[in-house]
Amino acid sequence: MYFETTYTIDSRDLDCFNVCRPSALLGYLQDAAGLAAGQFGCTNMEMVDKYRHCWMVLRAGYTLERPLRWGDQLTIKTWHRGGEKPLMYRDFDLSVGGEPVGQAVSIWALVDLADHSLTRPDHFPEFAGTDGGPLIREVKLPKLKLPGPLAPVQTRTLHYSDTDGNGHVNNTRYADFLCDAAEFQTQPPGAFVRALHIDFLRECKAGESLSLLLRREGERAYVQGLDGAGEARFQGYLQA
Repeated sequence: MYFETTYTIDSRDLDCFNVCRPSALLGYLQDAAGLAAGQFGCTNMEMVDKYRHCWMVLRAGYTLERPLRWGDQLTIKTWHRGGEKPLMYRDFDLSVGGEPVGQAVSIWALVDLADHSLTRPDHFPEFAGTDGGPLIREVKLPKLKLPGPLAPVQTRTLHYSDTDGNGHVNNTRYADFLCDAAEFQTQPPGAFVRALHIDFLRECKAGESLSLLLRREGERAYVQGLDGAGEARFQGYLQA
């Protein structure tokens, strides 16, 4: 089973290069994932109401063959892989005007609100027979291994504007943190983020501060966000 929907890239999504920001694309992917879960009664709200469980995204990544521009009609086709493990993969195909422009993958978990344990999706009857079948890919999204020591580049205080309805920093905002730490605005004209990977390690709230660390390796910029105790809250890379 798969779900398909189309979004229009608008002016609110654009960066200084007049192309879609990574955070905006992550927002569309997460919205499509939520709509797909709604096909079989497994939205976050439904899982909370029925089972006192909530969805949590643990990792996300994408690759683009070309930038997404203002006015593009972005079609997202998505499906989940099912399986018998607590972590559930979700795949995405991205196209504009019927032409493929990229792919994405994310890893999700269902978290018990009572004890914060993870529950396998096949524990819930709604998931029976709903995976992507022949569309399922073998590609994995392992936790990122940083290539070496990173150097501090800035400290970022988290604010109201970073948060979402759960009271935590919205997952999409970490893509902005990554791009800001890498000073992506200094790229040559026409630049866009061709590939992105983010590990969401621990939730953040408004009022907290993160130290952002950076290391460049070839075309990739690796970024890690540490809290005041030196614990990693997120890490990832972007590739131009």
